[in-house]
Amino acid sequence: MKIRALATTCALIAGLAASSAFAGSFTASTVSRGALIQTVGCSPNDDDKQGKCMQECDDTWIKASQAYHSDIPAAKEAKKACDAKCGCEAK
Repeated sequence: MKIRALATTCALIAGLAASSAFAGSFTASTVSRGALIQTVGCSPNDDDKQGKCMQECDDTWIKASQAYHSDIPAAKEAKKACDAKCGCEAK
């Protein structure tokens, strides 16, 4: 019984150490450089005119990118054009 408790404790400690090492690899400086996430100058979650325009652009992008035999490069260009029309430039 003591051996199982010791093995469980060691496994928990190893798991916590691994998760903290993994979480440490995604620091704020990595995200702020844009290596992981592409940020857009305005939020599609806002309820203003620009936010609603961005929601429409996102919906169009999702439909185009998930369609069977879709043209992804053309969909990307259409998304950029729609973002520019809404006044939101990709950073």
